[in-house]
Amino acid sequence: MKKLHHLFWVLLVFAVSAFPAVLSAQVQTFEAISGHAVGERVTLNHQVVRYLQHLDEASDRVKLFRIGTSYNREPQYGVVLTAPANHARLEEIRENALRLDDPRTLSTAEADQIIQNQPALLYLGGSIHGFELSGTEGLLLFLEEYTTSAEPHIMEHLANTVMIIDPLINPDGRDAFAQFNHQRLGRTVHDDNHDWSNDFDGWEARKFRTSHYYFDLNRDWFAGTHPETRNRVALLRHWRVQAGVDAHEMGPNTEFYVDPPTDPVSPVFPPFATKWFEKYGRAHADRFDEHRVEYTKGEIFNFFFPSYFTSYMSYQGAVGMLYEQGSSRGLAMQRSDGTTRTLYDAAFQQYLAFTAMVGLSSDEREQLLTDYYRANAEAIELGQSGITRYFIEPTGDPHLITEAVNMLMRHGIEVHQLTQETTLRNMRDREGRDAGRVNLPAGTFVIEAAQPRYRFIRALLDPEIPVPATFLEEARQRVDRGENPRFYDTTSWSLPLLFNLTAWHSGDRSRVSAERIHEPLQPGMAEAPEMAHYAYLIDGAQTRALAAVPYLRAQGIRLHLLTKATQVDGRGFASGTLVVRVDDDAEAVHTAVTGLAARFDLEVVGVNSGQADAGFPPLGSVEGGRLSEPKIGLITKGPLDALSFGWAWHTLDRTYEIPHTLIQSRTVGRIPLERFNTLVLPAVTNGRALAELLGEDGMARLQRWVRDGGTLIGLDTATDFILNQLEMGSLKSWYALEENEQAQRITTPGAFFRVTLDQEHWMSSGYTAAPPMLVNSNRVYVAPEGPPSPARNAVIQVQREDIRISGHAWAENLERLPESVLLWQERVGSGQIILFTEDPNFRGYWRGANRLFLNAVILGTSR
Repeated sequence: MKKLHHLFWVLLVFAVSAFPAVLSAQVQTFEAISGHAVGERVTLNHQVVRYLQHLDEASDRVKLFRIGTSYNREPQYGVVLTAPANHARLEEIRENALRLDDPRTLSTAEADQIIQNQPALLYLGGSIHGFELSGTEGLLLFLEEYTTSAEPHIMEHLANTVMIIDPLINPDGRDAFAQFNHQRLGRTVHDDNHDWSNDFDGWEARKFRTSHYYFDLNRDWFAGTHPETRNRVALLRHWRVQAGVDAHEMGPNTEFYVDPPTDPVSPVFPPFATKWFEKYGRAHADRFDEHRVEYTKGEIFNFFFPSYFTSYMSYQGAVGMLYEQGSSRGLAMQRSDGTTRTLYDAAFQQYLAFTAMVGLSSDEREQLLTDYYRANAEAIELGQSGITRYFIEPTGDPHLITEAVNMLMRHGIEVHQLTQETTLRNMRDREGRDAGRVNLPAGTFVIEAAQPRYRFIRALLDPEIPVPATFLEEARQRVDRGENPRFYDTTSWSLPLLFNLTAWHSGDRSRVSAERIHEPLQPGMAEAPEMAHYAYLIDGAQTRALAAVPYLRAQGIRLHLLTKATQVDGRGFASGTLVVRVDDDAEAVHTAVTGLAARFDLEVVGVNSGQADAGFPPLGSVEGGRLSEPKIGLITKGPLDALSFGWAWHTLDRTYEIPHTLIQSRTVGRIPLERFNTLVLPAVTNGRALAELLGEDGMARLQRWVRDGGTLIGLDTATDFILNQLEMGSLKSWYALEENEQAQRITTPGAFFRVTLDQEHWMSSGYTAAPPMLVNSNRVYVAPEGPPSPARNAVIQVQREDIRISGHAWAENLERLPESVLLWQERVGSGQIILFTEDPNFRGYWRGANRLFLNAVILGTSR
């Protein structure tokens, strides 16, 4: 059998290489198609697409496929690169990969049989950060060689592998930088760091790095807030690759980084990937040594957070690898030792790494596939002990529940749903606390741990992934030396906490009656309401209900907000419920409400009376009030954090479709602010610089606008700007207190805390209990001393005791944060300030805080 197996691959290589001269004559170079050689100009997305289309037409080694479209409407394409003989049976190869991914579908003997004749499936992607150029350019070099060369080793690689080539993950950011660079090029290329082709400010850097909405796409992989990531999640599920690469860049004075990573590594990170990091690392080192390329490994970058693309690939079963090439910034940049790195240099080193990765995958194809299959089998076995089930109850915001369940299924995680009420033992709640026996209603979603994505299930649904103690010891030493502790990201991201879901987990393996869900869920609330005589009620449990407010008020339709829960005809309605008045225009109101119910998938109930059930507030209750039309301005550019801006922009524009205007910070002092009743100020990177940009007149105008009735909402570090530069508000920084002035600032690295919520305040509308709150900074704010005042409200404060839920917090954080303020509202003249001391729109996936932000933005001007 071994001899026959070897003969099969020899014949396949021969078949691929039989007519190399014809192939070379048909396939043109990248330069012939694009008009420039790799490294001469920054390649635009349309040029990448045209080259891929040419290869699809000219080469029998290439098959083009559509990946999707970016937010900026840029088309994205990839190619399958492999031997013609593999193309002839490509669907069979893909189906075999799916079978190897799930050992429940085949025996070990059947898996061994598949592996004998199965190529390794590989993913090669570049430039998820737009101005990190060399990943894309390196893949163009790689494609040119692998579609024209007849060298025996390339023929063998093509025979032994199926490569999914995805040259440009982030076209919006890349094209923004390419245009910047092209417009500044002269006759010759300058490597001077201060040449204007290499010199851009912090806001521009964010623009070139990120998506159209200023999101870092390399933090978006479990959330999938963007089409660029969602489409590639589908791509990985479609092919089920065994190994993949995400090619990045870092600072110009650093050398090429390849895995294995440094600490911390998550305790649930797949050991299959860790084992192969060492193998691939040695292959990369050998290739670099051959070409005298400097490199490093095991010193920087980690795999603790599960939402980097490389860690995401590993949780999806592959060996997900990170390349970090020293950057050339544009076409050339001088390094600290006086040498110059060009774009071609950087691209060539990426190309070398790609060839090393593909070469090892080809050489050790059989072992890679075998280990891959065994790792998936082990995952299923591990899921049969310890925590064996996770549950999400169908209570709370129906849209957030739907989105969370659909997110899990999008990642290939199997979800079932209880068909009847069920009681289980040994249950723990979403915070990991013992809950004993819990009665789960029919419709509860069930995620069994014993499935191929076991480790990813744990990463997303466990209340906490502990940071390894050895790393914490070293990190603490760095903190004490005043250095960066090297938390590369947040330390808590549990899905039930992010989405504020009622969730449980258990080791109880009792049989339950449940059916698997195969199609994406819809909340199913958009059934048109019956014509109402008195009003329509839009239940406040739905955060999306607030999206209807601007559209209804723009049509002159009266709205009343209930800040207390009520009950009508035996049916409960949460606080934050909207009462849509029919008045004397029943048909027009019905048409408007019905259209918005369908648009936002809202549950709407028509009622013929303003009365509520006995003991509950009526629909005209004083526990509420009339709503005005929100006229929202979101401030942008200048010394503001582009990420914070982008998160707020995406929340308003994409998630909830709320009308707003983007106002450049430099114009705040010149435009008629009275056009707006609500302004949102994202995180401020430099408060003094923003004050200087606004000038004395701009600062005075902003202060006067608030006092005349405006609502100014500050996010994250905008809190400091409003308190200190604008001198509005009585909230105090803990560090500003005389006894704390010398205290070292200690950052909480992204942890969830238990809080108290003022349920009597209108900002708590839509919440039945305090949501978990994320702290991701070193800021600590304390409420002013003195008697309570209706003009000053600490809406959310950290609890006094037992404050940490999940994620790492230093002893200093645990000492300082109790009773600190996370959400503050204060009257200023006829207006108000609302201060979120952390960013409620964090990365678009802290969805449980959306309601707080929308309460401020939509309801604030009416309160």
